[in-house]
Amino acid sequence: MDTLYIVWNDKYCVGVPIIDEQHRGIVSAINTLFEFIKQGQGQEALKPTFLVLEQYTHLHFKTEQRLLQEIKYPELEAHILLHKKLTDNTQRIERESIVNNNPDMVLAFLKEWWLGHINKEDRKYASYVPNRY
Repeated sequence: MDTLYIVWNDKYCVGVPIIDEQHRGIVSAINTLFEFIKQGQGQEALKPTFLVLEQYTHLHFKTEQRLLQEIKYPELEAHILLHKKLTDNTQRIERESIVNNNPDMVLAFLKEWWLGHINKEDRKYASYVPNRY
C-alpha cells in the first residue's frame, strides 16, 4: 500500500476555507515530491516542486496577509516576517538541495515547514477570525 508523507486531517484546518484549501495544496505538493523520491526520481522533481511551491506560496501568503489585515490581527507584522524568513529559507534549501543532489533535504525542510509554520503559527490567528469567513 502506498502511503503519503503527510496525510491531511481536518484537525489541520484553521477555519478559513480558502486558507485551508491552500494548505491542502501545499501538502499535495509535498506528497508529490515524496512520491517521486520513493520512485528514485527525487532529483528531477526538485526544480518543478520548488517552482510550484514558490508560486503557490506567494499567492497563499498574499491571501493570508490580506485576511490578517482585514481582521486586524495584532501579530500581523511578526507573521509577515515569518513569511519572509520562510521564503528566504526555501530559496537557500532549493540551492543547497540541487547543488548537493539531495531531495531528502527538501522533504525534511517541507515537513518542518508544515509542522512548524502551518500547524503552529497559522493556528495562532484562527481564534481572531470571525465566523463569516
